[in-house]
Amino acid sequence: MKLQDISLTLPHKPSASLRISALFPGTSMSTSNFADSLPDITAALPPSSTLLVFLNGLILPRSSWFEAISRFLRIRDKQRRRSSTSSSYSSSSSSSSNTGSKTGTGIGTVPEKNGSHGNTSMSATAAAGESAYENGLHVPEIMKIPNILTYDRFGQGASDPDPSDPDPAVDDTPYGHTPEDVVDDLHQMLLLVSRQFLARDLKELDVVIVANSIGCPLARLYNGRYFPDVQVVGYLFLDSMMANSDFVSVFPDPEAPGFDPAKDLREGVDEEALRWTRKQFREKFHPSVGDPERLDRRGLRGLLPFSDKPRLRLPVDEQDQGTTREGARKRIALPRVIVIGHDWDVFAENNEKGPMSIPKAVINGYMNPAWQRYNEGLTRLAAVDSESDGDQNVVPVKIAKGCGHFIQKDDPEMVAREVDLLLRRLGL
Repeated sequence: MKLQDISLTLPHKPSASLRISALFPGTSMSTSNFADSLPDITAALPPSSTLLVFLNGLILPRSSWFEAISRFLRIRDKQRRRSSTSSSYSSSSSSSSNTGSKTGTGIGTVPEKNGSHGNTSMSATAAAGESAYENGLHVPEIMKIPNILTYDRFGQGASDPDPSDPDPAVDDTPYGHTPEDVVDDLHQMLLLVSRQFLARDLKELDVVIVANSIGCPLARLYNGRYFPDVQVVGYLFLDSMMANSDFVSVFPDPEAPGFDPAKDLREGVDEEALRWTRKQFREKFHPSVGDPERLDRRGLRGLLPFSDKPRLRLPVDEQDQGTTREGARKRIALPRVIVIGHDWDVFAENNEKGPMSIPKAVINGYMNPAWQRYNEGLTRLAAVDSESDGDQNVVPVKIAKGCGHFIQKDDPEMVAREVDLLLRRLGL
């Protein structure tokens, strides 16, 4: 994948550079080396009002998305060529028949394969075929390649350290910028990109966020902090970090006064295994543990204490409801949220074989069920009715079969197809 690498300087942090990789079809920055799958057409593509933004977790940099993005572009380009050919054929057929009516674009709705209730398990094979698609998709008459952006946050990957962090030569604290700082940086970056590269106001763009791990709570904070100044119409959450957890208390404490082995020990788990697991998670994942990025996570639980609220919001001008933007689609009344979790067995095996050496029975007995409950809450972030169990805007949690925590790395093909599916659901 060959997105164009760009160095940005944000106006509120002029002493540091932020590294992004981007694709802006139909703009002056469109060159043939952006994507292997689109060698000759990128510059000639029509500009898009959709901006697809990929948010990293704590560990993997922006390059972790490259393969999924490359595969997504291949999918989109194939659909674009089909829609273009079908539209031309349909127009020609309509003209020659002189009926004065038009029956469609030639791309019908793809049959639904996934169930509408309960969790959906996805394998790479299933994701590679039509089973990733569902009824009710709006297929634009002209399938566009969206603007794409992925970046390394300050202190991560190829980007400079955050200039607001303490000087490590003077202050060796592991804590620096906060999650609020990160979403402020994100907003300033999107404002700059929209003006400088897309020649648009950010409010004019349909933003879709794809995030992994801590990127998911950061996306939620972004909505809460910058609503209604930006229109985020869709979210794809890949194994979201449990923002309201300290990762230690997920496992019962054998030393706690109320600990009851008969009730608190899961099958195949003993007290020593719990002590070991709690120690490992406290040392490596507790919010007080620092990280190379110097992102201070200690206040995250207070910012997002629940997985199902605050709800994600989308600004809609009541006077514009039922109209179309650029004559292409109806305005979106609610954002769409898709939640994908890791494969329980793969995640448990990774923890057992990894440096923490945590028995699979412990992860499957405590961590995986807690994570599943958290993910189920995330699916309701854009619910029409927070009390209804039959809400059509709530899509059940999907399980990425064969994937651990880094889903975009373990199955980029599945991620590519889920991104495409989300955009198609939104009519983008």
